[in-house]
Amino acid sequence: MRHIFVCPTNDAFKIAMVDVTVDRKIRGGIEFETYTPKEPPLYPFVPAYFQEYNQQRTPLREFLHDRTFGFRPRDYLLVLHDDATDLEAHALSELLIACGAKETLMEYRAFLLSRKPQYVAVTGSKRAVTVTLVLTDTEETDRIFIPVNEANRDTVQDAAREMDPTGRLPVYRFGVGEAVGNVGKPVSSSELIRNFIKIL
Repeated sequence: MRHIFVCPTNDAFKIAMVDVTVDRKIRGGIEFETYTPKEPPLYPFVPAYFQEYNQQRTPLREFLHDRTFGFRPRDYLLVLHDDATDLEAHALSELLIACGAKETLMEYRAFLLSRKPQYVAVTGSKRAVTVTLVLTDTEETDRIFIPVNEANRDTVQDAAREMDPTGRLPVYRFGVGEAVGNVGKPVSSSELIRNFIKIL
């Protein structure tokens, strides 16, 4: 099965085409392309692809068409920021459908950082650093949102300790700035893809 992986970053989309075997392994390597809106963002805490939203469809459609011609994906795999609202998730899904996606499968970043049953996830967006306690055996999720202008190594470590007072759980990070330092083990975009495919 062929899929298009889309990971929104602060002002761009990281995109990769993946060919998945029946036993949920990726055939071949993973190569990323980056789509960046032409217009620079006007508002500091709003991703560029949400600014002038209606004008994003045509250039994004052309970008995807040029890079995926003949690929014919089954689904688009969309990785959401952990502070994304339902409205933002719907807007991103609708944008991809307008660009040719038949179906958009969505998951929050925190749940793709590891296949372990319990861990603490530290992820970033333009608005906040989110610290999430990931427990696969429960439907409820505890999160702490730290505004980006208050996020640093100390505030993130304090939030991680609040999530896991024992300090026994592993901590993973993705998409956070340098201010957070080296809190937790870094996770690559390729690992997010591999973990996403495992839950399809």
